[in-house]
Amino acid sequence: MNNSIAVPVLLMLFMGSVQAVENKPLLDKNKVSIAGGIVNNSVSGPVDDEFSVQFFGVYDLNQVRLIENVDTSIELGYMDYGFPGPDSGGLWVNAVIDGAFNQAYGWLARFGLDLGDDSGLMFGAGLSFSIDTRTRLRLEYVARDEIDSLQLNLVYHL
Repeated sequence: MNNSIAVPVLLMLFMGSVQAVENKPLLDKNKVSIAGGIVNNSVSGPVDDEFSVQFFGVYDLNQVRLIENVDTSIELGYMDYGFPGPDSGGLWVNAVIDGAFNQAYGWLARFGLDLGDDSGLMFGAGLSFSIDTRTRLRLEYVARDEIDSLQLNLVYHL
């Protein structure tokens, strides 16, 4: 799927779960976080691992409770995979669930689609550390069809 089609499709998916209420904004800024991270990408074969960056937005779906005391969110992001070539990156969208071990430490799991160079399903899991009430540091392992990533992300809740 090329990016000219992927962007509108992702926006529709992202907005589809949000209902407009008269005289209220479509999205609640109190449910939005921005994030970025450093990523080590690896592929099987003779290609060396590459470091890269990613940036993404998070929208909390407080009304969706799959499991008690577990939060649900949608993440939409862009990653540069770091490999040489013109198509070495792309958009991705994931559903994420996360919970807490205690006030400082937590866990998360993700499942979604990579619409970039490694198009297809992606899933992952990780641990988080709360720096303060608005800022979390996350260490994650994410697997895709061809590229696996070890990620260190900083998430800031607006």
